[in-house]
Amino acid sequence: MPAACAIEMIHTMSLIHNNLPCMDNDDLRCRNPTNHKVFGEDVVVLAGDALLSFAFEHHAMSTVGVEPSRIVRAVEELARSIWSEGLVAGQVVDIHSEGLSNVGLEHLEYIHISAHLLPVRTPYAAVATKVRGFPERTVV
Repeated sequence: MPAACAIEMIHTMSLIHNNLPCMDNDDLRCRNPTNHKVFGEDVVVLAGDALLSFAFEHHAMSTVGVEPSRIVRAVEELARSIWSEGLVAGQVVDIHSEGLSNVGLEHLEYIHISAHLLPVRTPYAAVATKVRGFPERTVV
């Protein structure tokens, strides 16, 4: 469960930041005003940053007694999902694709997959499950 909570915190952070005027500039999400419309951009940036930090704190606090190398591996997967192979990379491609008329299906799939943390859910959850001591056969 800690792995799922960490992923959800990061996903929520990504939605909050993605709605900001400097990104997608969305006024509504699920027919409700976006957070920056209700609380202001400054508070929303800080809320997203806090969620990102709390995701790692939550993960770390739930691994008491676990072998350090296993914890590091799970944190590595989680961090990679946010940066080089995940959210940030997908958001950069999304921003730089704005207004292009020749964007292909593969390009759109990359943006969609990376923006929704899909690549991380399986590897991180598998590693995090092993971190908690479950045998590998129960991870699949």
